[in-house]
Amino acid sequence: MALNLDARQRAMLEAMGITVWLPEPVEPVAVPAVTAVAAAPSPIAEPLPVAAPALRVAPPVPVSPPVAQAAAPAAEAAPAPVQPSAQPTRPVSPPPQNLSGHRAHEPRQFVQQPAAGPAGEPGLGWTISPAQLVYPHAPQHVHGAEQGGWLILLEPAANPPLLSPAQRPAADSAQTALQGDAAKLLDNMLRALGLQERPRVFSAALHRAPPDADLSHAQALQPALETLLRELRPDCVLVLGLASARAVLGRHEALGRLRAEPHRIAGVPTVVTYDPNYLLRAPQAKAGAWADLVQADGFTKPA
Repeated sequence: MALNLDARQRAMLEAMGITVWLPEPVEPVAVPAVTAVAAAPSPIAEPLPVAAPALRVAPPVPVSPPVAQAAAPAAEAAPAPVQPSAQPTRPVSPPPQNLSGHRAHEPRQFVQQPAAGPAGEPGLGWTISPAQLVYPHAPQHVHGAEQGGWLILLEPAANPPLLSPAQRPAADSAQTALQGDAAKLLDNMLRALGLQERPRVFSAALHRAPPDADLSHAQALQPALETLLRELRPDCVLVLGLASARAVLGRHEALGRLRAEPHRIAGVPTVVTYDPNYLLRAPQAKAGAWADLVQADGFTKPA
């Protein structure tokens, strides 16, 4: 066992007669032993750099595949931009000029067909039937009046269906050229205004010429209508339907435009509204039709 004694401790031991064996070579031997031990790990650490070059040699092998893989997506990505470039050209090609030409002409022909003849004059070839009382069983004491009331203009169906006696209007209902559910609807609307108590409520049917008729010598509808108005002298005129309105007013506009504008025929206020047959197909328009009837009723004078 080695003792680490300083010079003072050694002097005291020598004075006491105690010999301390501390050979000089022991210290150098311990130092090399320590260095040997420290040097011993050096050969162990030497293999570490040996393994490092092995790792450095291996990376070149995986480096080459990623380069090839990266080149492959790059080659695949090349056609991708080609497809979007072709897409913008597709919407440009569909609209051909011929289709646009047909669409531009169809509305113009359709606008003139319902109420104009071949010459393009509204009301040409239309005729009006004699006026009849809508409620012939109204109170008799008012029948002596010579003016006032309503004149309802309408176009009956070209080919009316055959109705059974149960489907025909009753004697006290509105007597017009309409039939079936359309006649019942008109009767209900007029009764809602109380017109069944007003005897001077007339109706007249409008008839258009067949499509193949020769209208070279046909007369317009307006002169005959003005003659009828001078005879009846009603307070207002109610026109039912688009075709009737165009023929009576000599206009080509849509029904919404004709309903919104005020009209006069021979000085008589005129209101345009929907046809009862249309109201059966579009019940949502009944509110607008009722507003038109209320407007027309505002022109009438109390009996």
